[in-house]
Amino acid sequence: MSLKKKIGILALAALAVLVLLFIFLPVVAWILVGLAVLILAVVLLTPVGADIGYIGGELRLAARLDGFTLQLLPRKPEDPNKPKKEKKPKEPKEPQEERPAREPKPGRKLSFTKDELLELAKKAIRGLGKFGKLTVRRFMLHYVAAGEDPYDTVMTYNFVNAALCVLAPLCAGCFRVRGDTDVRTDIDFTSDKTRVDFEISITLRLIQAAHALLAVAFGALGVLIRSKRRQRREAKLLKQNGPAEENEEITITIEPDDAREEERND
Repeated sequence: MSLKKKIGILALAALAVLVLLFIFLPVVAWILVGLAVLILAVVLLTPVGADIGYIGGELRLAARLDGFTLQLLPRKPEDPNKPKKEKKPKEPKEPQEERPAREPKPGRKLSFTKDELLELAKKAIRGLGKFGKLTVRRFMLHYVAAGEDPYDTVMTYNFVNAALCVLAPLCAGCFRVRGDTDVRTDIDFTSDKTRVDFEISITLRLIQAAHALLAVAFGALGVLIRSKRRQRREAKLLKQNGPAEENEEITITIEPDDAREEERND
């Protein structure tokens, strides 16, 4: 029997017991319901913390509760002295008829413009602060722009700085910062890979987290729908115009280089 079926059977059994209690022992049933509601309220109103970081290409995640920290990522290395569990030998399976290999389905890729990414960040910040200010104990963001094309690298660097200037007032209205804040941006023409280090330590209540996740999810869904519509419009135009549309795209791509040459001539 699978785990889902076991959970379903237990849920039905608990519901049946509760119904019988309401029929024969209503006072006991109401007491149990009150205790369940009280426990749920205490859990939802208990402040919890989360430490999220992405440093050196490694994701870090830890949960905090009443001074106790539980590290989730990266996982602690196993003790080499700990005895390993012996695996049972698998029984040989009967040979099955070979089926023709299916062609892999093309994966769906999400493509956002810079403006859509900025709008998504706004929705996320507003959603997080919609149900009360969240307490931030520490915030760190180190961004180093890099790339093969120096012009594109400079444009991306300028966009990130402009986006941070737009998002800073929103963060000030949605977060209560009680610790260190370290935000740095830089540009590196000697490297072809952008580097981002990020770390945040935040405290909130579970009911806040549930409401904020719903608000962020609905906001992100709106941006995703608009992005999908834009991609369909671009695909439709490309299909209608054919090679001419492709030439226009190439011309648009070359425009920054022409503009840069004009600036050099000036």
